[in-house]
Amino acid sequence: MDFLSIAMAAIMALSPASPERTPDRLLPELGNDGYRASAYDLSYDFTPKSRELDGTATMTGTAYKTLATFGMDFAGGTVRSVSVDGRPARFQVKGQKLVVTPSRKPRRGAFQVTVRYTADREAKVPSQVDDTAGWSNSKDGGFSWWGQPDRAHLFFPCNDDLTDKATFTYRVTVPDGWTAVANGTLAARQSTAGHTTFVYSTAHPMATQLAQLAVGRFDIVTGRGPHGLPLRSAVPTGSDTSTVKRLPEYLTWLENKIGRRYPFEVAGVLGVDGPTPEQTFALETQTLPVFPVSGLTDSTEVVHELAHQWFGDSAGVKTWSDIWLSEAFATYLDHMWNAEHGGEPLDKVMHQAYDGDKKARAAGIRPANPGKAEAMFAVGRGAGPVVLYALHQKVGDARYQRIVQAYFDRYRDGSASSAGFVAVANNVGGQDLTTFLNDWLYGAKTPPMPGHPDW
Repeated sequence: MDFLSIAMAAIMALSPASPERTPDRLLPELGNDGYRASAYDLSYDFTPKSRELDGTATMTGTAYKTLATFGMDFAGGTVRSVSVDGRPARFQVKGQKLVVTPSRKPRRGAFQVTVRYTADREAKVPSQVDDTAGWSNSKDGGFSWWGQPDRAHLFFPCNDDLTDKATFTYRVTVPDGWTAVANGTLAARQSTAGHTTFVYSTAHPMATQLAQLAVGRFDIVTGRGPHGLPLRSAVPTGSDTSTVKRLPEYLTWLENKIGRRYPFEVAGVLGVDGPTPEQTFALETQTLPVFPVSGLTDSTEVVHELAHQWFGDSAGVKTWSDIWLSEAFATYLDHMWNAEHGGEPLDKVMHQAYDGDKKARAAGIRPANPGKAEAMFAVGRGAGPVVLYALHQKVGDARYQRIVQAYFDRYRDGSASSAGFVAVANNVGGQDLTTFLNDWLYGAKTPPMPGHPDW
């Protein structure tokens, strides 16, 4: 890629998303019209073992039309008051929507909405994918968040749209002896009158489904990763931290495989002892992926969630039908790690996944068109890496590496579609790959695997 192409790609990656919103095919109820969010400021007062958590959420957004009324996603709590640009506003909760009517209509441009509310830490609402996700209340009375794919609005009022990335600030007050951890870096910590307030902030925008806040009795493990990267992890007090201390090894391996540095300002993992959702064992919450504490001993799983920091978090996806792009890269990389560290050979694992893809397509499920929300993660983790493996076999190591790097560079801090990935592959893959990739992404039958005619 020449200098001009790199510069244009960087400009396009940093350009704001189009304000026009098309409802997601798989989860059309998420997201709201009329604005885009740019920042969330979330404040909480934590009381141990209480099911209620008092909070204040301030969203800074940009209106792209006059907002006589507008919606936010919110469920599982009680709204006490709403103000828009400092003026009280009328509001009504309808299902999983908070409908706001400002006293003075925001016109095009920046505006702020502040919602004071109480979240119910035991709330469950219906989900097409997994209604066991959401609040995870731990044995010590604390909690963590599992927001993927449609649970972030259980935690705070937001524009719970996959592509609407924003920066986050958290201000969390807890009794002494408790610790709050969240996405980003610890910006301040102040203790007074038996309580401590922790302030965290993110330097990079993130999707709401990747937000993480946890409160517990944690040991904080710090260190330095590749290139002096600050490391910060949290595990329940007294837990084994030997695997956590391997983070520099995992991150260095990933940087070498991907050819790009870790994309955020801090890296770490969060170990918790609360329940985990049915659809996932761990979650790639940005800068602080969360695991059951027992899962931190599984290096392949840790590598998978760290790989998501590049693919799925930094280079996000535009629609839930594109989730294969997130899961494929993370799964393909964890297969590589496992193969290089005493696990099954990569070709054998991919042959098994290839056979599974045949069965999925026979049932009408395609990697970039799962057809139904409940299938999207399974096909992303199963058939998704098969697509990347096929591309790798088709173009060879050098071209594949260029495609991966160009794709990440183009969509860093942004959101990609399947078509966007195909376009990048065509630009740097040395040949027209449109038909090849579209057959793998959308075809009714699994295509022949390059280099493996016996499959």
